[in-house]
Amino acid sequence: MKKSSKRTKKGLGDKVAQITDAIGVEKCVGCEKRQEDLNILGHQLEYFFKKFNPNPFTDDDIIEWDLFRGRNQPVIITDYEQRLIIRLLKDILNMSVKYRKDYDNQVWDKYIRMIQTVYDRDLNQ
Repeated sequence: MKKSSKRTKKGLGDKVAQITDAIGVEKCVGCEKRQEDLNILGHQLEYFFKKFNPNPFTDDDIIEWDLFRGRNQPVIITDYEQRLIIRLLKDILNMSVKYRKDYDNQVWDKYIRMIQTVYDRDLNQ
């Protein structure tokens, strides 16, 4: 009778722990918690990228996003910037969102983080 082996999926935290063990880094008090947190973060990112199946940024998108991220007044999001965010959500993340003037800062912050996540991934590939 063959034993069935259950393969547990290693998370990001598990992989970091494996590397630090291999190079001889001593575990500290907070290591297990950080490992768990990284595992959760890794699974969330994996879900995010599978769910939205993002398209790559175009060169023009990169220029516009860099200008947006480098602006002097990060608290105030202009009408043009709001429309840029909505366009990138549609073009990059394949989301069907509509422009609405009544979105609060939490909504804009969430959208900005989503776009920035894909932007960071594209630059690191």
